[in-house]
Amino acid sequence: MTIPEKNYRILEEKATELGAKSVRLIPAENIIVENRTILKCIFGCNGYGSQVCPPFIPTVDEFRQMLMEYKWTLLVDWKSDNRFSREISENFIKYIVTSPEDEETRQQHQETLKTVMEERKERIQPGSIELEKLAWKLGYNTALATFPGMCTWCANSDYTDVNCASSQGECHHPTIRRPCLMGLGVRLDKTLDKLSIPFQKFPMNDTIPSQYTLILLD
Repeated sequence: MTIPEKNYRILEEKATELGAKSVRLIPAENIIVENRTILKCIFGCNGYGSQVCPPFIPTVDEFRQMLMEYKWTLLVDWKSDNRFSREISENFIKYIVTSPEDEETRQQHQETLKTVMEERKERIQPGSIELEKLAWKLGYNTALATFPGMCTWCANSDYTDVNCASSQGECHHPTIRRPCLMGLGVRLDKTLDKLSIPFQKFPMNDTIPSQYTLILLD
């Protein structure tokens, strides 16, 4: 049994208003979760240790059990003004650690990174929270939003850094932090493939990335 059409339309309209490119209601059982997914969080992601990522969120096994208690999820693809060149796509994390020697490439990377942080802080994270809140008002009492990656609530004003409390102290925004998809073990690529939704392959080449979040509905 699906959620009422009226409720779905309310959520869809709100998502569009908040900056979503598309919204799709899918059975929670279609979300692919794998334990090995968090290897990419632990090894190779500069967001590891953010308080929306491991080890501050449920383990993959814990989340897998929790997901079984949900019936539906909203898959939300958020609009983006960002565009990844092949060079930046292939070396995005590398350039965070070691700035490129070429000045043009360095500026391009900085602007791309700033846009990622700004869009998450100004559109994706607040939009996801608002959809969760609306779902709760519609009667989905354990609705839960997710984030697409590292939390950026604590990004500075020029979006050059994120002052996350990490393991050094309590989260600065505990009521509006939500878990990262990959950190929960979600294989977005396999999930989209199962739904026959095209998944962007890396490296990108002058491409605007899709930025997905899930809103879990009971």
